[in-house]
Amino acid sequence: MLQSILRAGVIASAAFALIALMILIVRTFSFGKKPYHSQPAGKPLNGVIYAFGRGMMPWEKESAGKHLPTFAAGIIYHLAIFAALLYLITSLLEMAIPATVLLALRVILLAGLLCGFALLLKRIIIPYMRGISCFDDFVANMFVNLFLGAALAVTLATGLKSLFFIMAITLFIYIPMGKIRHCFYFFYTRAFFGIFFGRRGVFPHPSREV
Repeated sequence: MLQSILRAGVIASAAFALIALMILIVRTFSFGKKPYHSQPAGKPLNGVIYAFGRGMMPWEKESAGKHLPTFAAGIIYHLAIFAALLYLITSLLEMAIPATVLLALRVILLAGLLCGFALLLKRIIIPYMRGISCFDDFVANMFVNLFLGAALAVTLATGLKSLFFIMAITLFIYIPMGKIRHCFYFFYTRAFFGIFFGRRGVFPHPSREV
């Protein structure tokens, strides 16, 4: 009975998060669009392809290129988040997972959880990181870490599924209100980033084109 209620709660909270995020996106259009007064120097589509392709590589980003361990930890962290969300879907649908897949899932979740805490520790310990961080940076990290921890726990003890659902509900409700909403804004802003600089001929970098 409890799990049925929590299952409905997960679906409802996920719907709430999706609707709230869509409303936030739509509201950004209320600022209007500034007209272009110059002729295009490149192709917007090429800029978008670059933004979601080669532009994602660490050597194309000065900050990421200088902090490869942090970049790698972030990749693993986000991979674990996607894995946990997929596992949440299988849990809601009560789908059986093969033992080998479950083992791989545990490894990914554990690695992601360790990376999550390492990134949090870095933000706390390093003075300049702590100086540019706000309260929401720490809260967002902890919410995701708890979600990953709950997902990992359920793979080891299915009796903890209710805890997993509760953490999922909490996370979904928090997403539109905190910095985790970047998971949705990322694709939206990245596309506009590519369109704008692709049109200007800045991306892909002309000097690097063969």
